Amino acid sequence: MALKYSDIGEIIVNDKFHKKVNFDVANNLITAQFDGRGGISKYAVMNKYSVFSAYYSLYSIDGAPIEYMSDKEVRMLGKKQVTSFSEKGADIVITQFLDTKSNCIFVENKVTATRDLTFKNVVNFGIDFGSYVQQLLANRLSVGNISKIIGGLLKKHKKSVEEYEGMTYLKGEVMGDFYMDIALNCKAVGLESERGFYNQFAYEGTLKAGETRRFRYVIGAGTRGDFTYCNIKNALRNFDSAYADCQRYGDALKCPVALDSGFMQAYYKSLLNASLSNYKELGKFKGFLAGIVYQFPARTYYRDAYWTVLSVLPVRPDLVRNEIITLAGGISKKGECPSAVKFNFKNYWGDHYDSPSFFVLMLYDYLVHTKDFSILDVKVKAGKVIDSANLVLRRLMKETDETGLLVKGGDYNRRDWCDNVFRSTYVTYDEALYARALFAMSEIYKVCYNDAQKSEEYLNKYNVVVNAINDILWDEEKGWYVNYKSDKFTEDNLSIDTVVMVLFGLASEERADRMLKNMQDLLESKNNKEQGAGDFGTLSVYPFYKNTQDIVQKSSLPYYYHNGGDWPYLSCVYAYAKLMRGMDYMYPLTRWFEFNAEKGNYTPIEFFSPVHPDGSMLQAWSSSGAFVLSYPQGDFFTKKLEK
Repeated sequence: MALKYSDIGEIIVNDKFHKKVNFDVANNLITAQFDGRGGISKYAVMNKYSVFSAYYSLYSIDGAPIEYMSDKEVRMLGKKQVTSFSEKGADIVITQFLDTKSNCIFVENKVTATRDLTFKNVVNFGIDFGSYVQQLLANRLSVGNISKIIGGLLKKHKKSVEEYEGMTYLKGEVMGDFYMDIALNCKAVGLESERGFYNQFAYEGTLKAGETRRFRYVIGAGTRGDFTYCNIKNALRNFDSAYADCQRYGDALKCPVALDSGFMQAYYKSLLNASLSNYKELGKFKGFLAGIVYQFPARTYYRDAYWTVLSVLPVRPDLVRNEIITLAGGISKKGECPSAVKFNFKNYWGDHYDSPSFFVLMLYDYLVHTKDFSILDVKVKAGKVIDSANLVLRRLMKETDETGLLVKGGDYNRRDWCDNVFRSTYVTYDEALYARALFAMSEIYKVCYNDAQKSEEYLNKYNVVVNAINDILWDEEKGWYVNYKSDKFTEDNLSIDTVVMVLFGLASEERADRMLKNMQDLLESKNNKEQGAGDFGTLSVYPFYKNTQDIVQKSSLPYYYHNGGDWPYLSCVYAYAKLMRGMDYMYPLTRWFEFNAEKGNYTPIEFFSPVHPDGSMLQAWSSSGAFVLSYPQGDFFTKKLEK
């Protein structure tokens, strides 16, 4: 495989045709994955179900299958993948893409003949029935849904083939209210069928030497009569406008700051695309999903969203505003924040220790960088947005002890981002977020409300917390803030999430520089020869967790998940801290992206390890590197709130 980057930021792969080149794409309704061979290896309808269990696109020239060892080039950017190859007198360009708004997938096979020939494409696929059944029952275990499943299993739906205006329309009912439609711009035939739909279809055409033909089809699945329905006939008629929409989207992925190479263009555009691709609207729910594996049920996380919106803020502040209002809808009347807010505004894993602070921080950053103070008065469940912010912070105050610090209660409490580790009592990461939230509320009341009393109250608590963190959680011998500490045990490994102490100016300059130097030596894998896994990126902790009772599931293993895996969002946040302190920050900023692209992961990954399975792709908060590039002055977190 040869990997390179174009001047406009395309990721380009040259390889043999048989090699998969998987590329994840998404819009407001769906996610999909193209495989670099004309196949659609994944297709999921947001808040519904996964569609395909398998998908194969087979090409032949004059009745002979193409040679799978042929050379190909694959170009990827935004919502589009283009695969080009030459075979048996034909130059073939496969273009697969999404537009920004439709529940369907667009495919074009452009064939240019260097001799007289016949081109044929046969497609067959399997349906993920299990996903439909599982999600139907998960959303609501009711007699009606059970009847849908039983009826769908027993009833034989009618399928149909309709030819019109030189096009072919394959209409099908999979089971229950699950439909599958396909429209083609040429004569096609439905071959094998299963239940009430065709799961194999074919089309072909003859070409003269020098002739070019474009064979197009649009495929879509969902539920007729709700937000997921797409009129496939109209989508095919509007194929060119859909392609133009896709192109405009890709062209608009521009960094506010000039970038000096194709690699950096690809880096920025890939990351910003990951943020924007995870933005969804479903009724009043308007926000960023964490990633493509977080759409059943559709939900937005407080912490993921915070790091996600940093990249979106300079280009689409309106989406950030929507996110804040949606998150406000998930705050309980007691001021408790869950891990996430579901599409129906029900809580998803309630009462987290970092979520409340992230809500306040997102609101504060939005105010600082947009001056859109009207958001404070938007009506939400708790009254107004400002009431929600005040409520969650008051709730957190009840979780503090005489030191002023948050007490993460219980030995088996994993209610923050590091949810595979039982971090108890004083957790530096949670304390730093809480301190920043207190500062933010102090500034909001001072600047926006001219309320000196409330402002001073929050500021006094902020000073107490900052002093306590530095008195209790700093390890002078090691030169960093310990991970977490209780009266029973102290985990004193170096955790990358403690870098928020530097981001928010909570550490002295001397401590900040000393800690960042230790992170550079121990967490940047190229510098840490002791860790033994080579040069792959930035470890999330080192040394690995020493108390085996405190680690569970994936984090039980060194180099994996929270126990030393690379989390790109944190690697980039750490990079920004280095930028703030005038240190070289490019390694943690870009090494994770480079390492993953080299092994075939072409969209931002959730987490990864040099020795364990990868996390999911097209992950929203892994876009934080786009934020770093957008604010190169290093002053994002030091800018003051002003009217």
